[in-house]
Amino acid sequence: MKGYVRVLLKIIYIVIIVALILGSIALMGMHFVKRWSSHEPPTKYKETVVKPLHTTLGFHTSLLGYSFIRESVKEYNEEDTADALVIPGLYGAESIRSGVKEMCTSMVPQSVCIAEDYLLIGAYCKTGQHYSVIYVLDKESYEYIKTVILPARYHVGGLAYDRVNKRLWLSCHKDVAQANSISYYKLLMYDYDRYKAPVTFDSINNLYTIPRNSFLAYYNSRLYIGYFQKKDESVLQTFEIDNKTGELVKHNSSRYQQSYGGKLPRNIVTPINVATIGSKVQGITFSKYRMFVTESYGVTESRLATFSILTDDVERQRYTNDEAISVIELPQKLEQITVDGEDMYSIYESAAYAYRYYSFPSIDRVIKMKVDDVLRHGVDKDIFEQIIASEEAASSEASKDAYEVKFDEIFYKMGH
Repeated sequence: MKGYVRVLLKIIYIVIIVALILGSIALMGMHFVKRWSSHEPPTKYKETVVKPLHTTLGFHTSLLGYSFIRESVKEYNEEDTADALVIPGLYGAESIRSGVKEMCTSMVPQSVCIAEDYLLIGAYCKTGQHYSVIYVLDKESYEYIKTVILPARYHVGGLAYDRVNKRLWLSCHKDVAQANSISYYKLLMYDYDRYKAPVTFDSINNLYTIPRNSFLAYYNSRLYIGYFQKKDESVLQTFEIDNKTGELVKHNSSRYQQSYGGKLPRNIVTPINVATIGSKVQGITFSKYRMFVTESYGVTESRLATFSILTDDVERQRYTNDEAISVIELPQKLEQITVDGEDMYSIYESAAYAYRYYSFPSIDRVIKMKVDDVLRHGVDKDIFEQIIASEEAASSEASKDAYEVKFDEIFYKMGH
């Protein structure tokens, strides 16, 4: 009996020691995570730094568990330099603090989009000390061109470019959710050394119908705006753009006045459609007949879901993984994605100073993928071929309808 008690006491003692060790490790981990999130390391740099965290070999090695990503990177890197697609600012970025230009070493990349000949990356300061920025790179060579400093500390969870009106739209927040825009011309002309000030918005739009503008995307003269929810399903709201002015369309605010104590302006930006999306959504983008949605939070793997948006279901009411035609898993901390022709660009926040020491892998580059490969990777070959056939049929029908409309217009003019 005494021997049994002695063994039991030893087991209890070992359990206590292990618990203390694990508890100490956890406390130390929490301490460092908090420090990385609230502290900015010093830097000797005076301008935005374009420098990878990893060697090319180290980067490829870190993706061993993600064959799809590795194949995409390999395909696009055949003619690129070792630094191709490196996210700027990971070691320091030009910004503003208390009205003075200053280097920020805690910038977190959040968003990405293509605007004409340029690739744009949005980033915010994790410590909340510096203004947010947009990095401008050449789309073809990936050469870094400049840093555009935004007028506040926005999260910049979404960037979207309207090719028709040549405007860049941004996810913003000031007391309420906002969708603000900058003209393409102003973006090109911006030079902090010349103006000694952050860029200014050409359009500021308060969004009273949604709690936050966490991400956005442009598609067919509409902005699709959603907000991040950690656990619950969320909403995706569709806002119409007036192509005569380039502005979001406003409507009478009477139906929303009660929620704001009758203090809203007479006309406000309101959605023309509200759909349900899943939890943990970080970004969306569109190709001709598909919508893509990213999900990520914490250290778990990210997800990229593909939805069909053929003509008859472009404004459906639910976009959750149960309705998706494909869902694939990608590395943790995937943020926004954007489509440009046949290419999809994705950006991760895992290489930011606040996350790089406990994110595996920490991705310090914009990952470029083929749009069809994203779908092909997530479905069987037969299903993929059926989807492609449906899209080709829809495209053919749309071309036929467009031709008939044009013919009717010409015939009408001839008769009059």
